[in-house]
Amino acid sequence: MSPHRAVYAMKMISSTEGSDISSVTGKLVLEWQGSACEGWVTNQRIVNRMGSKQGSSFVSDFRVSSWEAGDGSDYTFSMIHYVNGETIEEIEGSAVRKEDKSLATLSKPEDGTIALPDGVVFPTEQISRMLDAAHAGRTVFAVPVFDGSDTEHYFDTTAILGGRKKGAPQGEEARAGKSLEGLAHWPVQVSYFNPGDSTGLPDYEVSFQVYENGVSTGLVMDYGDLVLGADLMDLTMLPVPECN
Repeated sequence: MSPHRAVYAMKMISSTEGSDISSVTGKLVLEWQGSACEGWVTNQRIVNRMGSKQGSSFVSDFRVSSWEAGDGSDYTFSMIHYVNGETIEEIEGSAVRKEDKSLATLSKPEDGTIALPDGVVFPTEQISRMLDAAHAGRTVFAVPVFDGSDTEHYFDTTAILGGRKKGAPQGEEARAGKSLEGLAHWPVQVSYFNPGDSTGLPDYEVSFQVYENGVSTGLVMDYGDLVLGADLMDLTMLPVPECN
């Protein structure tokens, strides 16, 4: 897994009658730095101009920052969502994973705690263990995940892993993804479930190609009534810190 900065062009794939969104254009920027020694720092920003079926439009701006310990024991997170420059949601907190008790503690939007289950992982470890499962030839990887995006619960996740492939991405991602040539990658679909939900339906799903260095291409985010895509348009590999 290698530190990198990836820029994606956002687009709308489909919108059902249940959604008021008629168009989406924008960018997703993901910066992932650090190492297993000093921990992983992730910064993500998603800025989209979204058109409504009534003819109006607005700008949605998500900014997410987090730090995760190299051994997956500690996690701090911050998320803020602006619409047309005004703050509409802000979440901050931290989480710890221990053998006897795992717990998330929120400081925004208000003080609170979320009990986390045995075996819970945070986002970087989720990707790392998913890659381990793919390398081992497994086709299903399930684990509870806490990422700080919900103020009430973690998510139960199930990833369906496709067969190992090689080669850089094609089409619109070919130029940006040229440096990925020769690396193994796997098609993945991850479903996120609300814990205790008896319907058996995911809250949302994310599909992508994950490369063995942690870079993702061909992102598709399915929220049920709205499906968004994100194509890699620029990729910069970042320095790998030395372990002391």
